[in-house]
Amino acid sequence: MPASTISPGFIALHSHRAEVLADTLTGWLRTHPLLPLESEVVLVQSNGMAEWIKIELARQGGVCAATRVELPSRFLWRTYRQVLGKHNVPSDSPLDKLPMTWRLMALLPGCLQDPVFQPVAGFLRGDEPDRLLQLASRLADLFDQYQIYRPDWLQDWTAGRNVLRKAAGQDELGEDQLWQAELWRRVLATLDETQRQATRPALHARALAHLQSGQPLASPVARRVSVFGMSHMPGQLLEMLAALAAHSQVLLAVPNPCQYHWGDIIDGREWLQAERRRHAYRGEALAGLPLAQMHLHAPTLLAAWGRQGRDFIRQLDAFDDVRAALTLTQLNRLDFFDDVPGEDGTRLLAQLQRRIRDLEPSSSGTPAVPLREGDRSVTFSVAHSPVRELEVLHDQLLQWFHTTPGDRPLSPRDVVVMVPDIEVMAPAIRAVFGQYKRGDARFIPFDIADLGAQAVSPLIHAVQWLLALPQQRSRMSELVELLEVPALAARFGLKDEHLPTLTRWMAGSGIRWGLSAQHRAGLGLGVCGDDNSALFGVQRMLMGYACGADPLDDGASLGVSPYFEVGGLDAELAGSLAHLLQALIDWWQIGTQSATPVQWAERCRATLAALFKPRDDNDRNALAALDQALNDWVRACDEAGFAEAVPLAVARSAWLEALKTPRLEQRFRAGGVTFCTLMPMRAIPFQAVCLLGMNDGDYPRRSPRADFDLMGLPGMTRPGDRSRRDDDRQLMLEALLSARQVLYVSWSGRSVRDNSEQPPSVLVSQLRDEIDLLWGKDTAKGLTTVHPLQPFSRAYFEAGSGLQTYAKEWRAAQQDHRGDGGGSIIGAAGDRGEGAAPTGALVGAAPSPRWPALLPPLMAANEQAPIISLAQLARFLRKPVGAFFRERLQVHLEDERSALHDEELFGLGGLDLYQLLDHELQHVPADLSADELPSHAARVVQHLREAGALPLAGVGTLEAQKLTHILQTQLAAAWRERENYPHAAERVLVDLGQPQVGLQDALGGLLAGEGGQMLLSLRANKLVSISKAGKATALPEKLIDIWLQSLAAAAMDQPCKCVVVGRNALVRAEPQDTDAARAQLQALLATWAEGMRWPLPLPPGVALQWLKDKKNTNALADAYEGGDYNKSAEKDKDPALARTYPTLADLLATGEFERLAQKVYEPLKAWAERLHIDPLPDTPADDEGDEA
Repeated sequence: MPASTISPGFIALHSHRAEVLADTLTGWLRTHPLLPLESEVVLVQSNGMAEWIKIELARQGGVCAATRVELPSRFLWRTYRQVLGKHNVPSDSPLDKLPMTWRLMALLPGCLQDPVFQPVAGFLRGDEPDRLLQLASRLADLFDQYQIYRPDWLQDWTAGRNVLRKAAGQDELGEDQLWQAELWRRVLATLDETQRQATRPALHARALAHLQSGQPLASPVARRVSVFGMSHMPGQLLEMLAALAAHSQVLLAVPNPCQYHWGDIIDGREWLQAERRRHAYRGEALAGLPLAQMHLHAPTLLAAWGRQGRDFIRQLDAFDDVRAALTLTQLNRLDFFDDVPGEDGTRLLAQLQRRIRDLEPSSSGTPAVPLREGDRSVTFSVAHSPVRELEVLHDQLLQWFHTTPGDRPLSPRDVVVMVPDIEVMAPAIRAVFGQYKRGDARFIPFDIADLGAQAVSPLIHAVQWLLALPQQRSRMSELVELLEVPALAARFGLKDEHLPTLTRWMAGSGIRWGLSAQHRAGLGLGVCGDDNSALFGVQRMLMGYACGADPLDDGASLGVSPYFEVGGLDAELAGSLAHLLQALIDWWQIGTQSATPVQWAERCRATLAALFKPRDDNDRNALAALDQALNDWVRACDEAGFAEAVPLAVARSAWLEALKTPRLEQRFRAGGVTFCTLMPMRAIPFQAVCLLGMNDGDYPRRSPRADFDLMGLPGMTRPGDRSRRDDDRQLMLEALLSARQVLYVSWSGRSVRDNSEQPPSVLVSQLRDEIDLLWGKDTAKGLTTVHPLQPFSRAYFEAGSGLQTYAKEWRAAQQDHRGDGGGSIIGAAGDRGEGAAPTGALVGAAPSPRWPALLPPLMAANEQAPIISLAQLARFLRKPVGAFFRERLQVHLEDERSALHDEELFGLGGLDLYQLLDHELQHVPADLSADELPSHAARVVQHLREAGALPLAGVGTLEAQKLTHILQTQLAAAWRERENYPHAAERVLVDLGQPQVGLQDALGGLLAGEGGQMLLSLRANKLVSISKAGKATALPEKLIDIWLQSLAAAAMDQPCKCVVVGRNALVRAEPQDTDAARAQLQALLATWAEGMRWPLPLPPGVALQWLKDKKNTNALADAYEGGDYNKSAEKDKDPALARTYPTLADLLATGEFERLAQKVYEPLKAWAERLHIDPLPDTPADDEGDEA
């Protein structure tokens, strides 16, 4: 057929396979081309389908050019303009959702005073612009739906008829519903006559009439329009396409799951009575059968999931003249439901698809072909969490890529993974699939589609935070996250390597929350003042850089204590932070003042320029999207005639809402596995279709209608209406039909708490029931794999378990670490459930057969033994496992971000007092006289207060008094001890070694007197426990460093008395025996060397408890894991300890605990029992849990 003689008409092609539709459509376009300068018009409903059809057109035609692939709404509006003339139809509808929102914003405040609007007036409480915008937006969305699905209602309301048309007759609007008709009429009253004629219902009616009248069109329409892959279509579009068929060739490529007439198998068939039906019945007509018996005559899955597709196909029957289409196309058929040559039709997935295609009943009819051994074309997977679902999927994909699951090899591009909410799943996807680098054989390329702008761009996420600044507390952690945004850091000259330093300064300078006192006042918290605000911290930084000396040296008080860490070449970072803070304060001040939309756009653009400097294309695209969203908002307000001042909260909602507008050019498929949200009309064929997160309650998704949505009233539903739950059922049907080799379904079917069963989505249950019905009971169970809680479970490495993993790290651990008898060390601590064994087995080695050597020797034969200090040895004895991780493995488990404090102190507990006093007590001037001690203590406390280290307001005053008293008491006690030792003694050099490790240090601060030498120390923590009866008992674990110093002095032939003044007592230790001290230090050094080869199960608190009472296992468990009366457990103090030995059973299972406890802590305990203790004056008994 020559291109110039393309005949107009309406042609509908049906098939159950998208590839067949694409081949037929592209073949038709290729054999019936348009003129060279004409463009093909292809309508699709999603960006995924748009990409796919473009690829298919290019694959078969060599190139996809002169083709306009667009959304139906844009095509429909352009057709109105072509039919009626551009001078009669504006470029946009005056009642599109966005301009309608702002038209309602202007209109609603005046309407709500009218009694007819009483049902909706209660939504607003006084002058609340943000709630007014919410109401206007929801109403605009509702009227937008009415324009598409209920134009007849709007026509009645426009004519003054307050009725609702339904299937049979009409209903009068109720008293509480009249406001909708009245509001619509008032909206129309704001339009001039030209605009009223340009509403969608009016334009649609005029365009249809014009097309049907045979009058000349205002301008040429597309000579061919193709509609591809739509399983749902609004009635307006279908009517327009049918009317356009008199002037254009209209080609519909319709996905139809069944080759027979199946419109009567679902509830609602009374709406769909038609004189004409395209497809033949399969056997008897079903229209007269009761729905309760329909499972005897049709596939259950088609009846359960196919309502939406059924409605569309039956609507299409009203316009589809098969005889005329066959004559027009000169084709011998328009339905393509053939078997695919070479496809194995006996596989489970293929049989399910065929039975739906052939309308074979589930309970009778053609019997199902028995399944072959190993047929996993439909696979179910049960895990404990979304992360485990993804880990299992990753292993499954690797298996498919290495062993073909069907007729042809799979590649990452052949796989789609769909989830109910991609925004929720995206972080876990990146964590699981993004952990492997390209050089790793387990690397799987992937792409995440459908993410919102915030999830994709950190710049847009930062803008969202900025737009809420007047309501934000502006916590320190939020400011740190802001600094991590690359575009913002670039604007202020910051690099990635600067952020750790700047973060440390921010924490050290006392920044907690709030920009300034004025910002806090805006939150109603002005009483808090400037202390611990960002401005307070920046002032401390700048003052510290300017002063260059500690004001305590000369007794000066500057009102704000300088922060002296700022200096050197990095000092300019404080200036960058100051500039950022000023920009934030400027924006906050702007944000407190209402403005018109045009003014807000100017403000927002200026702020974007002041705060962000794009570093790459992603940043530039984000800024362009933000600018376009501002343009869209301003244009909508202009079209609606809205120019009133609104607060920032309204501007924020409007700007971000405009940013959410979907665009067809957004990418869907890349070169790897595609992760996306389950969305309507995305039935793109993939070799493997994976559905994750199919949990009961999560899918079908809930999307409750607004209470005032009249389409949701009983009896008001019509074919073609959109419903989230019907959409999701249709999506499940499309997913089943679009899978070519494998359909993989996963859900979190086990509780992470108690391993109890959690049900899947009801749609998954229906699929499993259908499989059991056709192939026998428990067939679906045989297709289901239940995975363990942890990826390192023993089950993955046991023969015959049916489980496998490509995580070679766990495989190596399982194969190489065997306990006595050859059993796996993982789980050897007892039957505590899968994978609950000590992970320390993965990293250490010990003389015990349970701990085979893993790490290389501490030093090579020709290397010098490592040298450590007394402080390093003390840290090891306090936390042996932590020292092993930190010093040998170079692993730091402490989360630096968790150390950031977002709240100021509300009181001083034991740990707070320790942190405040420790630094000050280590830097007390030695030349102070006893008379100067009170003033020095007061000056120290004032310095702490000016540094923001104390609580605010009156509580801070009380804590300052308490702190001053503690300091004065400790200093007075220490100076009394010094009276008998008035002279400074020389330092004692410590040099002690053994083959594996050496000890080198220097003991300073020694004092000399008539009684010999004394080592005087001030400590910020409690040294003893004082009972309510007044009995004081030393706490050995708090005195480890003093014990080591005493041993070192004696080992160097300089034995001395040790005096320690703690927060609640003065403790005296007599000089130690030289030989015994040297032997003890040698033993401790040997223990350190052993502790660098494996994580020693030796927490000091637990060891000392065991030495105190070796038979009290309950007390031991409470000490390690925490009991009813303990506020903290020993394992909670060291993340490495908790990771290596999760329970006391893990700790004891090593068989080394008792030996080590006796070797290391028995001497410490004996030494502590010989101490002389003098509680300080006014020292109370211990408080529960006050451990510092």
